[in-house]
Amino acid sequence: MAIRIVTDSTADLPAGLAQELNISVVPSNVVIDDVNYRDGVDLTPEEFYRRLTTGPRLPTTSQPSVGAFQAVYQGLLEQGHNIVSLHVSGKLSGTVNSATQAKAALGDPDIAVIDSNLASIALALVVVKAAQAARQADSYQEVAEQVQRDLGQTGVFFFVDTLEYLQKGGRIGKAQAFVGSLLHVKPILTLQEGEVHPLERQRNRERAIRRIVELTRERGPVQQLAVAYSTEPDWAADLSGRLSDLLPAEQIITSRFGPAIGTYVGPGALGLAYTAAG
Repeated sequence: MAIRIVTDSTADLPAGLAQELNISVVPSNVVIDDVNYRDGVDLTPEEFYRRLTTGPRLPTTSQPSVGAFQAVYQGLLEQGHNIVSLHVSGKLSGTVNSATQAKAALGDPDIAVIDSNLASIALALVVVKAAQAARQADSYQEVAEQVQRDLGQTGVFFFVDTLEYLQKGGRIGKAQAFVGSLLHVKPILTLQEGEVHPLERQRNRERAIRRIVELTRERGPVQQLAVAYSTEPDWAADLSGRLSDLLPAEQIITSRFGPAIGTYVGPGALGLAYTAAG
């Protein structure tokens, strides 16, 4: 018997890393022009961002179905595994609710379903640590307890080219305060208590990147770092290079905002997530 980690595609976890760590990723749904796509399965990021910027309507998203979670859980349970299922903030998605219903439908087996209050690469960092811990832990409860500790040490900073996608998608949260006052500036945003919060304004991308690096350094020594981009990989490479004094470059996860998250951050977005040293 082993302990297996399940997450959802909003974690933007690189596929190779998920495979290496035996992490099961349940895809969210993205609807474009009335066609449903499974995030990370049926639609490449390149095609998604092209259609996001040229299509007549903005895409919409929905959480994985209860049945999708049941199928994943059932397969792992039949192999004799216990499960820690770690997901995007319940204030941003109904994913945790689907996972909880799937657990109940299976008779409440040995599954810990956790609302991370995070999203994207911040969630990915906690998922990666959980998978590493699962290899040595004696019980799934032990892994779940470590996850709760790690959640308190994990944060994210990101900027978007425009707040339009967050606003129209209904995920803007407290950052609504920035709307209407952002001509030619870059808003730096974060997640607090599971929803988007405004942090500060910077005049341009360079200043925003510099400030994100400063904010990360202020968090003290870090155990993990990840960067993610929507359409500009060079920006992610630049950001990673500026963080090499905090963590060796080969240990910094580089990812891309997939369709589910990209629906809300839009093109020209860049983010950094960290887990502070305990």
